Amino acid sequence: MDTTGTITSFSSTPMTRFSIGGDVYGVQDASTSYSLTNPDAQTLRFQVQQGDHAWYDDSSVDRSEVSGATNIPGNTPLNLNYQFMVEANGPNGSFVNTASGWFIVGQMHNDDNASGVGTSPPFAIQLEGNHLQVVARYVQPGQDPSNGAGNVQMLTLWTDPNPIQTGVYNNIQIQADVSNTGGGYLKVSINGTQVVNYSGPLGYGQATNWEYGVYRSTAPETVAVDYRNMTLLTGSSATVTSPTTPTQPTTTTTATTATGSPATIATPAVAQDTTSPATAIVAPAAAATTADPSVLSAMGLAPTSASGWSTPAAVASAGSAASPDFSPFGFGTSALAAAPPTTDWWGDQGTAAASQASSSFALLNQYLAGGSGQANGGMIAVAMSGSAWTQNSFLTKPQS
Repeated sequence: MDTTGTITSFSSTPMTRFSIGGDVYGVQDASTSYSLTNPDAQTLRFQVQQGDHAWYDDSSVDRSEVSGATNIPGNTPLNLNYQFMVEANGPNGSFVNTASGWFIVGQMHNDDNASGVGTSPPFAIQLEGNHLQVVARYVQPGQDPSNGAGNVQMLTLWTDPNPIQTGVYNNIQIQADVSNTGGGYLKVSINGTQVVNYSGPLGYGQATNWEYGVYRSTAPETVAVDYRNMTLLTGSSATVTSPTTPTQPTTTTTATTATGSPATIATPAVAQDTTSPATAIVAPAAAATTADPSVLSAMGLAPTSASGWSTPAAVASAGSAASPDFSPFGFGTSALAAAPPTTDWWGDQGTAAASQASSSFALLNQYLAGGSGQANGGMIAVAMSGSAWTQNSFLTKPQS
């Protein structure tokens, strides 16, 4: 439970971890000198250029993020606070964003290992052009939340009518309960003014983890964002009163016919401010749900999910197990020497056999990856847990 926002044991190397206020986060970036930096003990700076992506991405995305290693169970209140700034990258100190698909700067990420399919975030803070925006998603209980199944309901809860100011930190407060079976809500305040007041189903019925930085559909301009003083409380310490005055979202995404209204849960009521956040006063109205296939189809399953992370163990002992023969895949067992050090991988790696198996799966992932979306077709996703290094693998399907 992060109560201080202090960053310790910082690392910018992909597949390594560090702490923020005592909570563990894993690094997902392109491993450049500028991808992720730590200007001071409270601040993280994320930067991407076109072509920068994590080891599991394809060339259609640019990414520099950190992802929480601890999942928050559904029906758990959470209280998230941080300060967020975009740096100028355009003429006259402006901010330029031409990403045509999405530009996420903070997302509550679904536990895709639990769902077994790649999903888009249950809620996200993002940029539409140079305007800050809040979106949310859910499915009815028991429905398939995969991007191609057609069940995901997407809500655009708020779009700031004013362009974001560069070089200025915005105070962001998020209160939420990610539940699609009752009691779900999302409240967002920007610089002390509430801009989202949503009560209704949220998410897909699985646990979630907080992930933030820059994740966009690839674009030519270099962008950088800064986060500082990030704290996250959950459970009783984060309990808030559920919203009582829900209002209406705007429809800024491409609308398609919804797959049906919830049969076992109430239709959500949501809040959308269409004037400046500082002066907005709007009346309640009915919910409008849309699905956005162009965005959803591009955002899928990362091969490492928070549910499978565990504390790194010591380097494997001598006497490794015999190397498997990977020659049918176009490379020999000598390539194992180039695999990442086992101490940088998530999962218990306390035995020589486990170390060899981890490297083998890393090589298979590298060779077999080659589809579209965040989970590439034929990629092997690995969930690692337990002191005995139990490794559960499944072959992901290409995202449509």
